[in-house]
Amino acid sequence: MSKKRAPAKRARTERREAQRAGVKLAEARLSLAALEAGGSPERPIEVTSASVVEAHAVGLGCAACGGSTRVEEHTAVTIPGAGGVPRALRVARVRCARCGVARDVYFRLGTTLAS
Repeated sequence: MSKKRAPAKRARTERREAQRAGVKLAEARLSLAALEAGGSPERPIEVTSASVVEAHAVGLGCAACGGSTRVEEHTAVTIPGAGGVPRALRVARVRCARCGVARDVYFRLGTTLAS
């Protein structure tokens, strides 16, 4: 018995499948980035000064594609914390230069202890 071979996929079909796979991968990477430090107000990145927030945010790169990012906005916000005590955070709004994905990176200003 001879086996029938599946017909070759058209180029357009292959491109669409690759594009859908790329979108799914980017969504999965963004979901993982939300769970990492800086991905949410509950898990801010500790920094010593507000002056290092933008440099740190740019250094993280794009969570979706790994490309370079730029800071569009850097703001100070106050959110309710545990027990209703307000927490002061810094939020850097970054956008990828390659894919255009925007996301917020959260920072908390900490103090450095003397050795």
